[in-house]
Amino acid sequence: MTELMRDVLRDRARGCLLGLAAGDALGAPAENLTPAEIRRRWGRLTEIEGGGTDDTEYAIFAASLLALHGHALTPAVVAAAYRSQIIPQVNGPMRGAGFSELGTVEALRRGLEPPLSGLVHSHGWSDGLAMRAAPYGIFCPGDPAEAARLVEQDGLVSASGEGILGGRAVAGAVAAAMTGAEPREVVSAALSVIPADSWTARNVIRARDVLDRAAPLSPAGGDDLDLVEALHEAVVVRHYPWTDVAPEAVALAMAAYLAGDGDVEASVTFAVSLGRDADTIGAIAGALAGAGRGQYGVPERWALRIMPVTGKCLPVVAGLHVFDAADELADDLVDKMAGELAEGL
Repeated sequence: MTELMRDVLRDRARGCLLGLAAGDALGAPAENLTPAEIRRRWGRLTEIEGGGTDDTEYAIFAASLLALHGHALTPAVVAAAYRSQIIPQVNGPMRGAGFSELGTVEALRRGLEPPLSGLVHSHGWSDGLAMRAAPYGIFCPGDPAEAARLVEQDGLVSASGEGILGGRAVAGAVAAAMTGAEPREVVSAALSVIPADSWTARNVIRARDVLDRAAPLSPAGGDDLDLVEALHEAVVVRHYPWTDVAPEAVALAMAAYLAGDGDVEASVTFAVSLGRDADTIGAIAGALAGAGRGQYGVPERWALRIMPVTGKCLPVVAGLHVFDAADELADDLVDKMAGELAEGL
């Protein structure tokens, strides 16, 4: 029974992080572009051109902290890891790092501690936590509340307000997807761990309502223009100069996941067609779909393009593959569950 559990959890964990990495890499060249510009350049962007970004590297880093500390993870532990593993290796610009993480590094260098380290910069509502939230859902299959609690411990170091709620929503959703729940149940799990009157919850509900009124996705994507525009109209902050807004990215990613009915390729290709923070939107949609469909639900041609990360943003994770992180999380979880079962007997 233990080995069966290990196989199932490894498959879903690998699918989750492989889907995240594929969505990140597929969306990277489309980041900050409009849907119209994406259509002009690629039609429908379906093939991975290069490697991933900080989304994948931070997810691997978060997984390593979680594997080491488990349910005992605290903001102090995360801050200490930044100081010991990230900051000493930052000799120049952190290539590709998000605003919230850059602000956090500077805050920690100045001696500030969480939660002040996540409050002192102006990017607390960034999607930096949401992009790395998937490991917390992997570690808490079937327990969205605990996944949300754990990811918040991480988030208090670098985010605040809606940035933390975005991370909670993604972690809770992945925890549900890890059980094989249907996409609408997964989105309901996301909503269950954030306040109903939050910006993030309102955006997710608006996006879901748009999907309820929409026709199914077309295979080539040519007939989805009205759906893309309706989703932008529902949740995009058009006047804000940056695109890494957690309530926007999380809502668009969950909309793509619903539009694709949980299929990895359909969800991710539609996610990146939405533009804006396309790599993060693709990564979140890929994580949700991959957790539900498992490793072999990710297209083989994409999986073959996912290599060990280079550490261009986080040197501490250089050389690691998402499978390393997924297997470690799944094995730790199974060992814990087996120990609890043995104690119960």
